[in-house]
Amino acid sequence: MRYILLIATIFLFVKCTNPVKSADSNKKQPNIILIVTDDQGYADLSAYKHVSANCKTPNMDRIARNGVLFDQCYVSGPVCSPSRAAIYTGKYQERWDEKMSWGPGLPVNVFTIAELLKKNGYTTGKVGKSDFGRNYHNPEARDFPNNHGYESFIGFSAHAHDFFLLDEDIEKATPDPYGESASLGRIFRNKDKVGFKDTYSTDLYTDEALQFIDKNKDKTFFLDLAYNAVHELIHQVPEKYREKWDAPKIPNYDPSMGTYNDYYYKYTKVGEITDEGKRKLYLANLNCLDDNIGRLLDRLNEHNLLDNTLIMLVSDNGGEPLTGANNLPLSGSKYTMHEGGIRVPFIMSWPKELPSGKLYKHRVSTMDIVPTCLEAAGIKADKSITFDGGSLLQPVVKNEPTLISKQPLCFKFDKQWAIIDNGWKLVFAEDYCPKWRPITSQIMLGSNSGKLALYNLKEDIGERNNLIEIESEKAKELQAKFDHWLEKMNDDHGNYVFWQAE
Repeated sequence: MRYILLIATIFLFVKCTNPVKSADSNKKQPNIILIVTDDQGYADLSAYKHVSANCKTPNMDRIARNGVLFDQCYVSGPVCSPSRAAIYTGKYQERWDEKMSWGPGLPVNVFTIAELLKKNGYTTGKVGKSDFGRNYHNPEARDFPNNHGYESFIGFSAHAHDFFLLDEDIEKATPDPYGESASLGRIFRNKDKVGFKDTYSTDLYTDEALQFIDKNKDKTFFLDLAYNAVHELIHQVPEKYREKWDAPKIPNYDPSMGTYNDYYYKYTKVGEITDEGKRKLYLANLNCLDDNIGRLLDRLNEHNLLDNTLIMLVSDNGGEPLTGANNLPLSGSKYTMHEGGIRVPFIMSWPKELPSGKLYKHRVSTMDIVPTCLEAAGIKADKSITFDGGSLLQPVVKNEPTLISKQPLCFKFDKQWAIIDNGWKLVFAEDYCPKWRPITSQIMLGSNSGKLALYNLKEDIGERNNLIEIESEKAKELQAKFDHWLEKMNDDHGNYVFWQAE
């Protein structure tokens, strides 16, 4: 009976919410490429003036030169699973995630960007990481890419995956190949497992992305390229990049070392690798990632597709404190509700329609990505489909804030929460710095961890000056707005349906 009801819900969802194209059929829809990097630091993009020392990302900078650089972009959560849920749906994941924590999942009755574009003629493909915090490694789950709009998929369904070990032999020889973070072995090509030897996942995913572009160059396509770089294991980097950055050489995993989980966590802390070594390995990994993005841009140029391709590149959350990422001048990092956990690098280009070399300083969020893509494609969604973000196209052209940015932006992750409204931020944040995983020196800790704090971000981007006593009325105002938002999220929970495994 449960599955009959579920099937009925899916049917009604698809039947009653059928997006339609806009009336402007003479305008050629752009190709759309969404590049999601993993744990990239706010200062680890050289197009920014606040770029960190020794960081160079010339190919990511090419996207910025051809388009728009955003320095005030927020994700919806300080870790990847909740953040990605909002990126791909344009909605607060707190609407359906009752725990408001690590594993929001993907409801059956929420459209993803891939579904919306596919229903309107786009060829859709996903390469790389798929992570909604639930149903890992399960190709039949709603969360799996082929089940929410992607016609083709190659990658993994987990929080993390080994960069080098992608073959069946290592999978069979390892007692624990299918962890959530510590996973290795074969990856998926659509719903079948495939193995690769003598490869590196960042290179492999780019190869697959290029093949997708070659195959679909005469169609209108949506490519979701979700790299697992620069996530842990940060020491896994091709030798030429390791040597270039004089980074420490760490042995790759072998089953004789014990479980893969033990190996993974041995090297995701400072100790076996020094703080300085982590930073060098991070920059080596970032260098490799940037070179691969350059390959992608070159292929678009070869096919004369660049002018009418909307490219969006964003990090899924703030820089990881244990990889050597750098979020300065922000405070905090991934895992925290400080700015360094939720404010991320973001670039967008579409030479045919958007200005080039522009810095857009108004507040945006990754929930704006889906509405932006729909407007670019000329798609008007059914009235029953709503978003918590808004299109960025006209605001960028006019250099005006979006209408949605005039509303408060709210966050909830476990015990941590925040609200940002007109440059003010009320936040309860905690630092992520357990003694057994000491934080790397490139990340500033929040100065008011574990206590309610009020900041004027227009004057204090580093969140150093807690104004909660001086501006107590403003704090009360923001608290009331946050409480109202949280009440709305809680009221919404009953409206969502989830796929359930046997």
